[in-house]
Amino acid sequence: MTMLEYEARFSELSKYAPHIVADERRKTKNFVMGLKPSLRTRLVAFDHRTLDEALSAACRQEGEMEKYLEEKKASQKRPAATFQWLDKKKAGYPTQQRSVAVGSSQVPSVRSLGVKKECPHCGKTHGGTECWMITGKCLKCGSSDHKIKDCPRLQQGV
Repeated sequence: MTMLEYEARFSELSKYAPHIVADERRKTKNFVMGLKPSLRTRLVAFDHRTLDEALSAACRQEGEMEKYLEEKKASQKRPAATFQWLDKKKAGYPTQQRSVAVGSSQVPSVRSLGVKKECPHCGKTHGGTECWMITGKCLKCGSSDHKIKDCPRLQQGV
């Protein structure tokens, strides 16, 4: 529910409990206390005098939270090629493999709850990456021109 939807619902329901919204301060306090916890904790410290002030602040906070989550999601997305197995001889840095593993374990929010979703296409847990069966890309180099059995890098011994 967005902030504006919540405000509309709050106004609609306040008709049925006029004693709770009798004065503006009490109405504002009840509005703030009904927000989802992530917003409520950010707004409760401010002493908003009117519902309009609280609504405006809540909308700003909601926008900031959405922006933060979008930036976080974008920074976690990587091109499919970076999720391919690293060639140990070529990479030479064991830390690169660890950073890929760490990055992929942080991708889905469901995973942070301890629940792993199984891919409906191959039965494995990808940790937020696309299924190789769907993308059809080479598992060695990430190219969509061929499969791993026909990969030129395998034939070159790279």
